[in-house]
Amino acid sequence: MAPSVWLMPLKNPPQLVQAGRAVHGRRQREEAYQLAELWALHLYEYEGAVVIGDEEHLIRPGWVSVTPPGVRVVYRFRGESRHFFAHFRLPPGGDLVTMPVMQDALESFGPLTRALEEAAGWLPAQPRRASVRLWDVLWQLAGQPMAEREPNKRLHPALSRAVREIELHLAQSLVIPAIARRAEISHNHLTRLFRAQFGVTIEGYIRRRRVDRARHLLIHTTLPVKTIAGEVGLPDLHYLNKTFRLATGMSPREYRERRGGG
Repeated sequence: MAPSVWLMPLKNPPQLVQAGRAVHGRRQREEAYQLAELWALHLYEYEGAVVIGDEEHLIRPGWVSVTPPGVRVVYRFRGESRHFFAHFRLPPGGDLVTMPVMQDALESFGPLTRALEEAAGWLPAQPRRASVRLWDVLWQLAGQPMAEREPNKRLHPALSRAVREIELHLAQSLVIPAIARRAEISHNHLTRLFRAQFGVTIEGYIRRRRVDRARHLLIHTTLPVKTIAGEVGLPDLHYLNKTFRLATGMSPREYRERRGGG
């Protein structure tokens, strides 16, 4: 049976060889190809089917496929079929990440296609810049590094928006209903997503991230502890002491002294 994921070395940037937008299916309803030395990325705008190795996958608009060198691919079209593509080399070395053979890019499809368009436009004059842009696209599509031994679980789009909102405004007062509105989801549904993904409530997640940021500032800066409280969105030093002690078993000053920070 064909694999559902490939193992990709993404520690270093790929070398983008060719990229652009292609149209198939005008004359032939089936086309086969095999790249001997290059990986291939395809972002589909049409319905059809593709046989990768010995397994057939349905193609839907907004879906993405990745194939490694040497794998035979057979496309079956239903008419004029457009897609974005990138052919590239990957340098060996580093931890491997899992890359789904085929996946639904969901709301990321538009940004991904725009990124690939930029890479194609930069390639003739700025090949390194184009390759780094492709690298970012691949990381957005990839699963977890195999070294982490975690399941390949991507964030729900609303959860991703909520996490981004929290990270960007951690130093400010955060109101849960407002976060849910910006994530375009109900408060209750967002709470269920946080529990399923992180094992805590939204409030618990925010508290955890504030403590994590406080740890970083205590070790890597000379900011006074009182200032750090404001930097992580806590109202005063007393609140920081209480929150930090509950999480770590020590005060911020004790933590800084033990870790040699400041």
